[in-house]
Parts: sequence; structure tokens; C-alpha cells
Amino acid sequence: MLAQAVPIVPLVTPSAKDLLGLLPELILGGGFVVLMLLDLVVPARRRAWLAAFAFLFIAASFGACMWGWFDSGSGRALYFGSIAYDKYAMFINAVLLISAALVVIISPQYLNRRGLHYGEYYALILAATTGMMLLAGAMSLMVIFLAIELLSVSLYILSGFSRHEERSQEAALKYLLLGGFASGFLLFGMALVYGETGHTQLQQIEAALRVSTNVDPLLLAGVILIFIGLAFKASLVPFHTWTPDVYQGAPTSVTTFMSVATKVAAFAVMVRVFTYTFPAVYAHWQAIVFLVAIASMLVGNIAALTQTSVKRMLAYSGIAQAGYILIGVAVSPSEPLGTIGVLYYLAAYAVTNIGAFAVITVMAGRGEDLDSYAGLRGLAYRRPYVAAAMGLFLLSLGGFPPTAGFFGKFFVFAAAIKSGQTSLALWGIATSAVSVFYYLRVALLMYQRPAADQPEYQWSRSTFGGSAVLLATTAGTLVLGILVTLVYSAAAAAQGALLPVAAG
Repeated sequence: MLAQAVPIVPLVTPSAKDLLGLLPELILGGGFVVLMLLDLVVPARRRAWLAAFAFLFIAASFGACMWGWFDSGSGRALYFGSIAYDKYAMFINAVLLISAALVVIISPQYLNRRGLHYGEYYALILAATTGMMLLAGAMSLMVIFLAIELLSVSLYILSGFSRHEERSQEAALKYLLLGGFASGFLLFGMALVYGETGHTQLQQIEAALRVSTNVDPLLLAGVILIFIGLAFKASLVPFHTWTPDVYQGAPTSVTTFMSVATKVAAFAVMVRVFTYTFPAVYAHWQAIVFLVAIASMLVGNIAALTQTSVKRMLAYSGIAQAGYILIGVAVSPSEPLGTIGVLYYLAAYAVTNIGAFAVITVMAGRGEDLDSYAGLRGLAYRRPYVAAAMGLFLLSLGGFPPTAGFFGKFFVFAAAIKSGQTSLALWGIATSAVSVFYYLRVALLMYQRPAADQPEYQWSRSTFGGSAVLLATTAGTLVLGILVTLVYSAAAAAQGALLPVAAG
């Protein structure tokens, strides 16, 4: 047993520095409250104003993150070691806020066409993003659990936001039930780790494990259960079964948000917990993470081959992408390129996947999502620029140079090779080759002329907001693939300033 007596610490009021360090989350949390109150007075025909207010709060929080990037220096702990204030958290926060902003921009058009434009939608987006940002900086098991519950409850509601659609309600119910089980695994694992170490803060847990001479089986059980809880959020095999149904049943704008932001937050905390808190027991959990990464790459890509729905295909693609990102966690904790590769991959995946889902979102018809492969046939002849953007996103997801996705995979594969896990990199390369088939299949369908007897799909024309999001994600996909050092340098700085859990 590693448990030690926990000293009683007198209650101390948090300092002003603690509040300033938490400023991005405070701004977004305040925005949630303001939007809930504004929804009471803003008329239904003016709900687009709520999107504008939500965007302003996101922009203000992003500005606070940029200030925190330079102010955090080498990093420090807030609230008595419960929350990290470092460049790593700010990097993740920036990715989350950009993702949320892009989703908020395209949402009014989509929600109006689907008849789902309710004011609480934007408040829930801010609440989920706040939970994800807290997760990025969490350095306490209690903060991790509370942040996951905050984002999860918001996403449960958003998944069933189409109140009159049976498929949407089914998606919300599946997500709720399976998410509840995952939370149970996570909490039980945290309880075991606390029972074995006597601590809930990551700094103290790492220090206790570092000085321990033996590893208790209950501690390993706790570590594995924590991984299961986080693997569910990241859609990793075999905890992925909810993903295709929820992605297809939820409103597409919600799917766009959760497909990216949830993975970013889950991998952010996974790196901080496993790579920098549990390195002392790396030899015990490495094999499990290794196998889950391989299974996710294999199952995700093979299942995507048989799909005829773009949303389900992207759901299985997201499972495979999560497997690639997990390579950066599976490599040796002493290899910094693993964390750098994860950060770069998350940024690349965010702009690319949001762009792919944004195409479906902005082109959705009135009353339904037209996401079938048949509906994409001939899209290049009706919307050439949208088809070109979608083709670029698919090439990036497939890992073709010079796109963001190519370098995301390159860095995690390179980290695996540098740490001596060449077989893991070879699995990633082989399964990436499989993914080429279903990505190019969709791309080629867009440039095929529709058959004479094929019904005409009434794709909607994108508005200014939709065009702006497609332009931004297209530019981001190219910039991350051409100006590689721009994001790589930021990711390296974030990894280098990642608050050492062994610090006092």
C-alpha cells in the first residue's frame, strides 16, 4: 500500500493570481449565465443575436488565453495544485475555442433550416467548452471528474436537441447510458488510485509512485479504469460503439462540435495523466494502450469502408484518427515528440474534421440532413468550391501531403519509431493506406455526374457564415500542412512548459 497520512491544511483564500489564471474559463462560464438570461428576453426571430453574443464571449476567452500564453511563463499551479496554468493548457484551450467559434458561426443557418433554433443551444455550447477547458488544465482527480461531467451533461442534451426526431432522442439516450457507465469506471479508478496513494492531486500521485518500490495490483486496476473512462470520451475501441449512432442521430452542428472538441479535451487530459503522472508504472499500462491504438486504427478504418452515410463514415474515421493520436500516448514518456505529435495532430484534426462536417452542416436541406453518398454524387457540378473544399478535407484525413493531416501522422509515427516501437508506426501506415479507399470514394463521387434517373437533392446554398467557416478551415488545413513550423513551434513550447507534476 502506498497510502500515507494526509496532513490537515488550513483553509486559505485563493489569490488574485488564481482568479486571473482561470480567466478564460471564467469568461466562458459567465457567458453561459448571460446567454441563459438573454434567452428569456430575446425574441425568437432574433435568436441569431445569441450566436453573436456567444461568439463575443468565445473571442474574449481566446484573448485571455493568448495573454495567458505569455503570462504563464514556465507554468505554475493554481488553487493549491488543482489546476495548471501553463502553455500546454493554453494551447489546448485555443484549439477548443477556435472549434467552438467555428461551430457557433455555422449554427444559426443550420438550426433555422432544421427548425431547431432554440436559445439554450449556444449556452450549452459554452458550458461544454468550459468543461473541456477545465479538463485541459486539470491537475486533480476531482477536477477531472467534475470537468468531464460538465461537458458530458451538456453534450447529452445537445445530442437530443432535435426534440421531435426519434433518431436524435435515441442518440441522446445511448450517449447518456453509455456515458454513465464510463463515468462509473472513471470514478472507481480514481477511488482506487486515491486509496493506494492517499492523494487526489496529480503532482502528489506522481511523487508517491516515483518513490514506491512495488506496484499494488489495485493501483494498476485504478489506472486501467481511468483509461477506460477517458477512452470512452475519445471514441477508442472497444469503447466506441456509441459513436456512429450518436454522430448520425445528433444534429449535424452538434456532431461537428463533439467530434472534435471532445477528442481534444480527452487526449489533453490523457497526456497529462498517463505520460506525466503515471510514467513510473508505464511498463504496466503501455501494452494496453498499445493494443487499444492498434484496435482503433483497424476497426475504425475497416468499418468505414462499408458505410453509405457521410456522417457514419466520418464517425468511424474519427475512431481510426483517435487510434493514430493514441500512438503519441503509447510511446515512452521520455520521448517529447510523442506529446508534440499529439498536440499537432489535435490542431490538424480540428480544422480538417470541422471542415468536413461543416460541408454537411451548411448544405443541409430544410427539415433533414442530406448526408448520404448518393446525395454527394455530382456535387462538384452544382457547388464546385464546396466540393473542392470537401476533397481537400478528405485528403487531409487520409494523410496526403501537403495537408495538415499528413504532418499530424508523420509526427506521431516518428515518435513511435524514435521510442523503438516501430511496429506501432507500421500498423499506422498500413491502416492509413486502407483509409485511402473510402476517402477517395467519397471524393470521386462528388466529381461524377449524377445518373439521369437519380432524384435531385436540394442542397442548400451556404450563407456568409457557412462560407467563412469553409474558407477558414480550408486555409487552416493548408497552413498546417505548408507552414509546419508555425504550429510545431507552438506545440513544442507547450510540451516544454507542461507543468511538471513532480513540482511542488
